[in-house]
Amino acid sequence: MTTKLQTYCVFLVTGILFFSLSVQAQKKVKTASPRTQSPKAAPVPTPTPAPGPTWEQRAIRGNVVVSGWFDSVAEVIDLFLAGQKVTTIKNQSSVRIENSTIWTEGEGATNGTAFNINLRLPNVEETWNLKFTSYDEERERRGTQNAQFRRQQREQNYGATIGIFRRLGDIRTSFQPRIELQDPLKTSHSLAFETTMDVTPTAQFYPKVDFFAGSERGTGIFNQLNFGFTLNPVYSLGLINQSTYEDKTNIFAVANGVSFSRPVLRNASIAYSFFFNSDNQGAYSLVSYTLATRWNQLIYRNILEYNLTPHIDFAKNRSFTGQLGFDVTVSLKF
Repeated sequence: MTTKLQTYCVFLVTGILFFSLSVQAQKKVKTASPRTQSPKAAPVPTPTPAPGPTWEQRAIRGNVVVSGWFDSVAEVIDLFLAGQKVTTIKNQSSVRIENSTIWTEGEGATNGTAFNINLRLPNVEETWNLKFTSYDEERERRGTQNAQFRRQQREQNYGATIGIFRRLGDIRTSFQPRIELQDPLKTSHSLAFETTMDVTPTAQFYPKVDFFAGSERGTGIFNQLNFGFTLNPVYSLGLINQSTYEDKTNIFAVANGVSFSRPVLRNASIAYSFFFNSDNQGAYSLVSYTLATRWNQLIYRNILEYNLTPHIDFAKNRSFTGQLGFDVTVSLKF
C-alpha cells in the first residue's frame, strides 16, 4: 500500500507541475508582442473610367472649332486677294450674334436676333475691313435714344460695309460706305473723326464727329462730347452729351446724361444712369427722361456675355408718367 500511495503521489505532483508550467507558458505567449507576419499583397484597385467632358467644356470646344474654321476661311480669302502672304499679323476676323428681349409696360415683349460678321484681311490691307451685318451698325451708334441701352428692336437691314481706317496724329478717322441689300439697292456713307484726350490723370475727354449720308434720310451730322472721370479705385463717372441732325427730315435730337459705374465681381459691373432726351419737333423741348440700371457680366472671355437693363421712362407723349421697361441682351462671339 505504501508503494502504491507513493507512486500515486508522484503522478499527482507531476501532473500539477505540468499543468502550472503550461498555464505560465500560455500567459507569456499572450503578453509577448505578436510576430510580424508577412504582408499580404494589396488588392489591385479596379480602374474607374475618366469622367466625360461637361456641357461647358463641350460648348467652349465647339466655339473654338467654329472660330478656327471661320479664321481659316478668312485667311484663304485674304491670301487669294493678296496673292501672297506679306504679313504675320494674326487674323482678327470674328462673328458676333446677339439676341435681345425687350419688354415695355403696356406694349408687351419682343425678341430679335442680329449678327455681325467682321472680316479682316491683313494681307490685303491692314487698315480696312469688310463687315456683313443684319442692321446698320453706324446708324445704331448715332441713335441718341439708344445711347446706353436698347428701347426697341433693331431694324432688319442686311448689308455689307467696307471700313477704311487711318490715324491723323492722335485723331482716328474712318470712312465706311455701306450697301443695303434691298430692292432697289440703297447706299449710305459715314466719315468719322474721334480721339481720346487726357484732361487730368483721372479725367478723359471723348469727342467725336460723324458726317453721314443715306439714300432715304439724306445727309446729317452726329456730335459726341463725352467725359469720363475716375472718382476712386471703385467708382467712375461718365457724362454723356450726344446730338444728331438729319437734314432731309429736319430732326435735331439730343441726349444728355450721367452714369455711375463700378465693378461688382471680377467679370461683372453695374451702372446707374439718368438721361434726358430732347428734340426740335414742334419746338425744341424735353421729350423724355429715363432712370436705368445696367448689369453687365462676361461669362466666358471673348465668347459669351450678357446685359440686363431694367429702366423707367417718363415720356412727353404719356404726360411724363412712368413706364417700366426691361432689356436683356445675350452676345455670343466666335
